[in-house]
Amino acid sequence: MIAHPVSTAKTYIFVWLSLLGLLLLTLGSAFLSLGAFNAVINVGVAFAKAILVMIFFMHLRSGHYILRIVAIAGFFWLAILIGLTFTDFATR
Repeated sequence: MIAHPVSTAKTYIFVWLSLLGLLLLTLGSAFLSLGAFNAVINVGVAFAKAILVMIFFMHLRSGHYILRIVAIAGFFWLAILIGLTFTDFATR
């Protein structure tokens, strides 16, 4: 098992507050009528939340480089799937 440095409680509280702020942003965008731009905002906020969780709670910041490569490959694959889904949706 690879040991990794433990983040301070201050860091985790800051990340938690950031996630709560992003949650409030998502909630606020649900009440705004922005048309198709609502989906863009919500996908961007979800991406930001996922990045925060991966970096801090999954310890990618201090993880082994292979773990980082696998996480980036997973996000790349997810981007391909979302892109293909939006392409299919746009052509119907």
